Amino acid sequence: MLKLDSVGTIEAVLLLFCTIYVAYYGYAISRRASLLPPGPKGWPIVGSLLDMPKNFHWLKYHEWSQQYGPVITVNVLGSTLIILSSPEAISEIMEKRQMIYSERPRFVMAGELVGWDQITVLMSVDSLWKEHRRNFSKLFGTKKAMEKFHGIEIFETRRFMRNMLRPSGKLEDHVRYWGGSLALQISYGYSSNDDHDDLIELVDEAMDQFTIVTQFGAFLVEFIPWLKYVPAWFPGAKFQRNAKLYRKTLGNMVEVPFNMVKTRLKAGTASQSFTSDLLSADDYNDGKEYALKTSAATIYAGGAETTVGQTHGLFLLLMLNPEAQKKAQEELDRVVGPERLPDFSDRDNLPYVEAFLKEATRLHTLTPGAGARVALKDDVLDGYLIPKGAIIMPNVWTLLHDPEVYPDPFELVPERWLVDDPPPHPREMMFGYGRRICPGMVLADASLWIATAMFLALFNIKPTEGSPTSFDQSMTGCLDGQHICHPIPFKCDIKPRNSQAEALILSIDNE
Repeated sequence: MLKLDSVGTIEAVLLLFCTIYVAYYGYAISRRASLLPPGPKGWPIVGSLLDMPKNFHWLKYHEWSQQYGPVITVNVLGSTLIILSSPEAISEIMEKRQMIYSERPRFVMAGELVGWDQITVLMSVDSLWKEHRRNFSKLFGTKKAMEKFHGIEIFETRRFMRNMLRPSGKLEDHVRYWGGSLALQISYGYSSNDDHDDLIELVDEAMDQFTIVTQFGAFLVEFIPWLKYVPAWFPGAKFQRNAKLYRKTLGNMVEVPFNMVKTRLKAGTASQSFTSDLLSADDYNDGKEYALKTSAATIYAGGAETTVGQTHGLFLLLMLNPEAQKKAQEELDRVVGPERLPDFSDRDNLPYVEAFLKEATRLHTLTPGAGARVALKDDVLDGYLIPKGAIIMPNVWTLLHDPEVYPDPFELVPERWLVDDPPPHPREMMFGYGRRICPGMVLADASLWIATAMFLALFNIKPTEGSPTSFDQSMTGCLDGQHICHPIPFKCDIKPRNSQAEALILSIDNE
């Protein structure tokens, strides 16, 4: 039997051991934290959550980068964010070390509960993701491959121009309808109705929901993943009920147009499209169906959303910069003339239009964060620890508004692209990096160019009462601040340039 003093000795030893362990563990944690890049200290438990804005997060990242440097650490509810704000750091992580940083972070609400992790942009780098990439590469991975879709882009953009002559409808509605129609034609060979279309409304609804579920900090389940097991009837589990609704919308967006193409193929009435081409390919089999329909849905959703946002912003910049608008129109008049509409064969002969397009996509940074990644293992950058599981956020907005690279970065200056040694193209940053580069980059670029060229050839856009007076990128300015950053709908006056342009628009009805 142990004596009381022996028991006391054992307790003392155990207490000493626990004290040493806790001290060592605390030292190890402190030591590891000291190896991280600098950043805001934050508060206990929540970290910098209270400092993170609901929208316009890139402005806060930019502010922190000015204080702490181009590589910073932000802790939010135990999650480690590494913010990159220099081209060197982004290139090193996203391109040179892409095998470590190709994965997306875990999206519990958007991915696991709603299902957006089956769409390319949020998908893990697995066999399904690779099949998606192969599908995209086959049909429009290069400018040459994209040429088969030029006819569709021209047809839908001509219809877009004709619709803008109608007295009803707002600019943002016309732009959104064009983007949706173009995505449906390319993805599924589907020609939308002019006044109302269920499939365009379906993708609009799905993308509105996508914006909700991917908003940083909007759902506690992102920080406490086990909450996804809480039943929908439980008090406070409204997110579960929303997830069920959003999952149904997403499922319809994937299934409805795909099944329509399958039915039309059997009937021999399907038009040429991404889906019909791959369904008809010699190597197609039923085992490829899921990859095909989810990759088609990626074009349908992503193409509509990004093309719409960029084009809407471009029109705003045209309205705010009448001199640039005039110079581009004069170039179109010289090269194309007033008798016809521009087409893709004119592109190489319109350098000012091209320069304006580059500058507009730089100034209006549609995707300021360019897509988050996650570190698959511990890594070191510039002597700092990048811990396994850290979320990597490239702040592309800071790069594209760097006065050392783009003098007068908040002004529209197309001429900066007409010199012998122009600055880096915004496309090299906005469409992502490495293995995660946007597969629809060439498609989006072609769509934006043809819309810009046709609009400038046919219309003038001017401010009216209540229009923005500047391209204000602050939190109270003219942008919505979402991760795909659209302009807030704005008032403007759009009219044909002259009677000849109006006649050319009206002739579209007879084509």
